[in-house]
Amino acid sequence: MTKQEAENYISDIPRFADKTGPENTERLMKILGNPEKQAKTVHVAGTNGKGSVSRMMSLLLTEAGFKTGLFISPHLVRINERISVQGEDISDDDFGRIFDIVKEASDTLVKEGGSHPAYFEFLFAMGAVYFAEQKCDYVVYETGLGGRLDATNCIEPCMTAITEIGFDHMQYLGDTIEKIAGEKAGIIKKGIPLVYHTGRVSANKVLEHTAREKGCPAFNACWTNIDIKEENKGKIDFSLDTRYYTYDNLVLEAAPRYQTRNAATAVYMFDRLFHGWDVSKKNEIIRKGLERFRMAGRFQYLKENVILDGAHNEDAVNELIDSLRSRYSSFRSLKKKLLFAIASDKDYEKVINEMAFGIRPEKVYITELSSGRRLNKQIAEESFKSKLGDKVTVSCYDVAAEAYKAALAELKDDELLIVTGSLYLAGELLSQEN
Repeated sequence: MTKQEAENYISDIPRFADKTGPENTERLMKILGNPEKQAKTVHVAGTNGKGSVSRMMSLLLTEAGFKTGLFISPHLVRINERISVQGEDISDDDFGRIFDIVKEASDTLVKEGGSHPAYFEFLFAMGAVYFAEQKCDYVVYETGLGGRLDATNCIEPCMTAITEIGFDHMQYLGDTIEKIAGEKAGIIKKGIPLVYHTGRVSANKVLEHTAREKGCPAFNACWTNIDIKEENKGKIDFSLDTRYYTYDNLVLEAAPRYQTRNAATAVYMFDRLFHGWDVSKKNEIIRKGLERFRMAGRFQYLKENVILDGAHNEDAVNELIDSLRSRYSSFRSLKKKLLFAIASDKDYEKVINEMAFGIRPEKVYITELSSGRRLNKQIAEESFKSKLGDKVTVSCYDVAAEAYKAALAELKDDELLIVTGSLYLAGELLSQEN
């Protein structure tokens, strides 16, 4: 198929295929010749930060001289973003060609009594086939929303990592931190090293218990000392002390402060994976790799006074607010406006509450996502008004692009516009920008 035909088919999968379990994925992979076993793999799960850590780790492996694949979720603008090698997204021609291979295997699976692969499962299979074809040395796989039942959990990694754990996707993962951590802990494999940075003691206990049961060396990256030397207009100069080694002269460009914690996790992973390497050699690899790191939709400046951030749960919103306060010394008195949309399956009341009182916008432009999961704009409007009353002006728009255009038209030079609530909103606006 052409790339567009393939993408249309994949987008339609949720309409006719149910979510499947790991047994179905394993059957599909067997039909494909187990491409997921052709490279060494690194597996990353978590609520927040797993996309950044996955991208950072792939950059470090590439800088170390390994041909490296990266599988991430979700994409922001183009579906090709989910599958990349050496930082290059899969081409449209290769996307269509690899789709045909997985589609044929899917048809065979259904004929043999299996279930048609779900949306994420199908894309994971495409990634695995492409990475094997490209003869990657390493592949970094980011999980979807969970871990234990995730399609990617059929891989046999040489390193696992679990990033910050918070309340998100509770209808699938559970309503306590311990339950959610238990689902994420499902990626921990017998004897395979685990690096974790959950931000919560209760989550750590779950992961540490699982690691002991499975005989895994476990390393808590939150003990890494982060020494920020200088922070200026998004450029952060810092060093990391992992308690094994100290890595100096590190730089993150155009990044909020919380990315230093994700860097600590990725560096800890790299440090442990190649613990026998010369420290100065590793320092140079880490320095060059992190310098190349960019993450669209995460505290991204669209204009001098417009920040785009895909924060969509309570913890991510708090990180956003902390970053804003760190970046702007006069944040409290700064005039702020908010462009907002969120998915209906998020805990939107808590998200809106944090934004209302943490940001205290003077005006809110509310819109809806283009997907079927969108939260009705009137519900969001009522929520903001119930919290801020007459201290906020609210305008509603059917389409994100219209809301953004209106917000820019009214934005003054001494005001800050914060666009947030969903990575899908970020993707819609970035596609307009491009």
